[in-house]
Amino acid sequence: MRKILLTFSLLLGLFLVSCSSNNPKAVAGKFLKAVNKLDFKEAKKYCDKDTQDLLSLMESFSKGEEADKAKANAHDDDFIITKVEENGDKAKVYYKTKESEKETSLDLKKVDGKWLVSIDKEQGGKEQGGGAHDHDEDETNIPEEDDTTPDDAPEAQDSIPAAQ
Repeated sequence: MRKILLTFSLLLGLFLVSCSSNNPKAVAGKFLKAVNKLDFKEAKKYCDKDTQDLLSLMESFSKGEEADKAKANAHDDDFIITKVEENGDKAKVYYKTKESEKETSLDLKKVDGKWLVSIDKEQGGKEQGGGAHDHDEDETNIPEEDDTTPDDAPEAQDSIPAAQ
């Protein structure tokens, strides 16, 4: 009877441990830790295909002395998860870094019962300080050309001296 109870307890424990690591907060935490350490191979385990492609691009730029310094200075506590919003098969995990009080978010989606980080290229640009817009309007405010001429403007022919 003890063996059965021990086996059942062990299986229950394994089940609980495996389920507890498949939630948006845990997945986002593992992803952020891996990216923070520039361990893109590990980070790719926690994201969808599009995000894996984005990480491959980031990885190609993260080589050399600067990357080695960043890896050496990375710590697991460089960020803190502040809030998790779960809505069906989508979730948003909010976090702050030690360097900034600004709250940033990660989108996650459930694929085949597994939570995965899902960053599209536009969102990735915003997270990295790119020029992505949150809205449809352009902020440049370039005035449209005016096809009309004022009544007192000289005609083009009047301003050209006659050829002799």
